[in-house]
Amino acid sequence: MNGVTGMLDLLLASPLSPEQQDCAKTVQASAEALLVVINDILEFSSIESGKLELGTEPFELAPVVNEVCALLGVQARRKGLQLHSHLDPSLPRMLLGDASRLRQILSNLVGNAIKFTDSGEVAVRVALERGTSHTATLRVTVRDTGIGIDSDHCVELFNSFVQGDNSAARKYGGSGLGLAISKQLVEMMKGRIGFESEAGLGSTFWFTATFQKYGARVATDSRTAAGEPRPPIAVAASISPADVCVLLAEDNQVNQRIALRMLGKSGFRVDVVSDGRQAADAVKSGKYDVVLMDVHMPGMDGFAATAEIRGRERDGARLPIIAMTARAMAGDREECLAAGMDDYLTKPIQMEELCRTILRWAGSSHNGPKRTPSP
Repeated sequence: MNGVTGMLDLLLASPLSPEQQDCAKTVQASAEALLVVINDILEFSSIESGKLELGTEPFELAPVVNEVCALLGVQARRKGLQLHSHLDPSLPRMLLGDASRLRQILSNLVGNAIKFTDSGEVAVRVALERGTSHTATLRVTVRDTGIGIDSDHCVELFNSFVQGDNSAARKYGGSGLGLAISKQLVEMMKGRIGFESEAGLGSTFWFTATFQKYGARVATDSRTAAGEPRPPIAVAASISPADVCVLLAEDNQVNQRIALRMLGKSGFRVDVVSDGRQAADAVKSGKYDVVLMDVHMPGMDGFAATAEIRGRERDGARLPIIAMTARAMAGDREECLAAGMDDYLTKPIQMEELCRTILRWAGSSHNGPKRTPSP
């Protein structure tokens, strides 16, 4: 899939006739839909096998909700919908738990609401259902003015591979796993999930989730309009792709070609090596600002190469290393970060995300301690 979507990105960035553009965009949309299905099946399989574990990290609640609304607000605006969010002032500002899984559940519900709503609005509300001195149970509701759900299909809606009805599956697409995955995650968070709906009159989906409290309670109120842009990632003002030298460590030739062309089109200077041993040796020159490190490579893999590079660094110097891997299951990101990598990109790689991530880390590299290459 990295080869398919990567080459499509590059193809669409090249001169094409209107007919060719239309064909390429159709193929791209189909590839993205297939990728969603693949990811959902992998996620569901991981949950069913009991291999998925929730993380426990401190996080701010408001940014999680705002990020979901900002990202999905683009889709809402394209359909002429209003997307609003509101967080009750009684909510704790900081919680302890798995923010990424909370974001995933909310994204599933808001994404579905937008998908099945042709006019009107989608409203997200987060309230405190109950709290103790140590825990907070949230109640999250997502209300839409969409097509609603016929009562005949309500009972089985949270089962796997089920959508509201067969015609919805044909018209709107999807794997039918989003709600099943959300239900499993909610239950892992000691919560419940449900909905109220009537055909033609919209739906209100809700779920509860319990988190540990972290820090003091601070009043929080948020309202996000559809399409409102997220704040840009902060990078050094003087950093441009032409200022950045990237080392790409990747053994797959197709993935090499895609990454090299993406990086070249974006203006980066780039060298490529095919295994971890070559990567660990190449960075001794001190010329690189960022390393894109594949995890699985013959001989020395990305983890071992990262460990060797980190072992040679002195005096606070740190070369940014970004994992670039097809591993996208629960815990993979944490494993890469624990191994000494600074960030994590999953394949298929998107050109815009790749460029933005490199610039962010190159900016910190240029502004941070001077790297001292080992002899």
